[in-house]
Amino acid sequence: MASIFAATEDEGRWAIIDIGSNSVRLVIYDGPRRAPFPICNEKALCGLGRDMDDGGALNAAAVESALSILERFRALLALHGDPPTRVVATAAVREARNGRDFVMSVERIGFAVDVIPGTEEARLSGLGVASFEPGATGLVGDMGGGSLELIRLVEGDIREAVSLSIGPFRLMKHSKGDLRAAMREAEQAVAGVSWVKRKKTPKLYAVGGAWRAIARINMQVRKHPLSVLHHYEAPAHQVIEACDLVARQSRSSLEETPGVSSRRVDTLPFAALVLKVLMIEAECERLIVSAGGLREGLLYDALPENVRRADPLIAGARYLGRRFSPEARMGEAVAALTDALFLIETPAQRRLRHAACLMTDTGAYFHPDLRGVQAFDTALRAPFYGVAHSERAAIALSLFCRHEGANEVFPEPAILAMLTEEERRRAVQLGLALRFASALAPKAPEAIDACRLAPVSDRLQFTAPSRLRPLMDETAKRRFDALAAALSLKAAVAFT
Repeated sequence: MASIFAATEDEGRWAIIDIGSNSVRLVIYDGPRRAPFPICNEKALCGLGRDMDDGGALNAAAVESALSILERFRALLALHGDPPTRVVATAAVREARNGRDFVMSVERIGFAVDVIPGTEEARLSGLGVASFEPGATGLVGDMGGGSLELIRLVEGDIREAVSLSIGPFRLMKHSKGDLRAAMREAEQAVAGVSWVKRKKTPKLYAVGGAWRAIARINMQVRKHPLSVLHHYEAPAHQVIEACDLVARQSRSSLEETPGVSSRRVDTLPFAALVLKVLMIEAECERLIVSAGGLREGLLYDALPENVRRADPLIAGARYLGRRFSPEARMGEAVAALTDALFLIETPAQRRLRHAACLMTDTGAYFHPDLRGVQAFDTALRAPFYGVAHSERAAIALSLFCRHEGANEVFPEPAILAMLTEEERRRAVQLGLALRFASALAPKAPEAIDACRLAPVSDRLQFTAPSRLRPLMDETAKRRFDALAAALSLKAAVAFT
């Protein structure tokens, strides 16, 4: 089944249908295979596993609803040219006594369904997080409606994995709605996984709609300035406080909470208590929300090793930069020009610089008065992976300065407050370098290729062939002077 994604192209469309215990979802992806961009994300909270006893039947009304939404997905996929599509079903379907009957009904719609075992579901969830968080070390928790998948990652490699039957639907049924009884069951299940308590866990990577909803509540309570959920971080004490807050809220209060679906309010307190139990039992220090999970793990699992090793941030920035730029190669040319400008930088700083360079012309097709703000917002909120919120802010600031310079009032001060003074200074310097390059040879990477830019003693030395001398007009000279000043160097220009 996985071989349907084993195409040789670096880019293209492909799709996943995930039939879970609570939701049925279709995601159609486009763009680079290493950093997929979801262009169609359809979800219905059908609740197949709702009210299902151990070994019981799928919820009858939910089955009808799920088959109806799958008919819609079949039609949508046809309109998208029938991209390669993988259809998987998880806990509710694999455990229900009528699961096979449901699968046959789905097959009559035109889908081949792969019912994934619990251990495989855990493995794929771990791969999804590893895909979006290269080198991740910590515990992955994927909270579905019927089960919790736990995976231990060490530098991006899966070391242990287990599937526990403590999803909200299961806990609600077993406990008859008693949160205390449900917590005891969750504690017993987690305590039975010996490797969870082997040592303190630096990070818990949270996957699943319920836990994302809890993270969003914490985000709102803490007034976090960026609403992007991927790689939102919170210390353990804040997460536990958010779980307690959710557990004591009435149904009506939860229904009024932004970002919480009315179809999820009865299960959310049970998902919260499992999260609290896991944070305490595993001695987790921080929670990080991951947009990667089962679906992304399916895609990542099919990639050849050389594609897996690629940086998802760079892959995403290159794709978006090329789509938005009138000249696709401009980003690479500017990145090469700035290599010698920042000789002393960490690998983390280098990848942020390259990502910003690849997006140097993302504002090209916007109104001239809005390019700075639009480029800032694009970098800040694009579906990039392998990037923390503060790193998004740094890239966004560089792109704003590329269009507006360093003397304009920066947008969203609360976003920029996530940066240290040194991070802000570096982002501005890079933005001014992009601004100079865009003035010297706009949309002309072949000219940028011939230029050199490097600090030499107390000077910022720009060197170019004599044939390019006419490009250094007053605007380009003024922007070069601004860059040199930001680096505390004297401007020096030479044509050879």
